[in-house]
Amino acid sequence: MTIDKHIYFTNEEYLKIKSYADKNNMSFSRAVCELCINALNGTDVLDRLSTIERNIEYIIKKQKIMLSLEEQIYSDMDFDNITDPKQSKPLNEFNKKIRNNYIND
Repeated sequence: MTIDKHIYFTNEEYLKIKSYADKNNMSFSRAVCELCINALNGTDVLDRLSTIERNIEYIIKKQKIMLSLEEQIYSDMDFDNITDPKQSKPLNEFNKKIRNNYIND
C-alpha cells in the first residue's frame, strides 16, 4: 500500500500547527497526525451528540403526550363529562403528591 504524505498548508495553518507542536513539545508531523485524529474523533462525538439530542427531543414529545393523557384521565374519571384538567381537584392532589414524593427539582 502506498501512502501519500504530501500535505499543503497555508502559511496561517502552518503557523497554527507549528505553534501547537512547539507548545506540546512534539514534531510537526506528530502534531499534524494528532490534530487530524482529534478532528475525526470530534466529528464522531458530535454525530453521537446529535443523535442523543434527537432522541431526547422525541422522548420529551412523548412525555408531554403522556402527561396530557394522564391529566385528562384523572380529570374525567366519570367519563361522561369532559372537564378541564387544570380544574380537577383529584388530579391536582395527585400531581402534588407525585411532585412531593418522586420529583427532585
